[in-house]
Amino acid sequence: MKDSILNDFEHSVSNKIKEFGKTDGFPIPEDYGITKQLLDDYLFDKQALIDSLGSEKSQYTQAGILIVLPVIIAAAFPEESLPGGALGGSLISIAIGILLALLVAGIQRLVRKIRLRRLYDAKIENYIDKVLNYK
Repeated sequence: MKDSILNDFEHSVSNKIKEFGKTDGFPIPEDYGITKQLLDDYLFDKQALIDSLGSEKSQYTQAGILIVLPVIIAAAFPEESLPGGALGGSLISIAIGILLALLVAGIQRLVRKIRLRRLYDAKIENYIDKVLNYK
């Protein structure tokens, strides 16, 4: 059985450096005012932020729980006290759950975007761009 190779941002850059690092004309980190350790730390931190939302499966699971949660809460009340009875209460609960799931997903993406912007280092990004565009 063939091993699967991780194909993410961090590994794309690292593998390209390993493959072409000794080649003439390949970008050298020191020429861009950075060290190998600084580059490794930056790649690790950036990949952690990219992966911070979790897998697609975990995102769907979280959204599903948030959508169903208001329905479960509404089920604790008698049908007569719900607006529109059982059907109206269910529809309103589902709508609230969808809004809640969208709100949480939006906030998570916003936080990730802010953290990526805060991490951004022009010298390192310039070097990474040169590495990824080599050959």
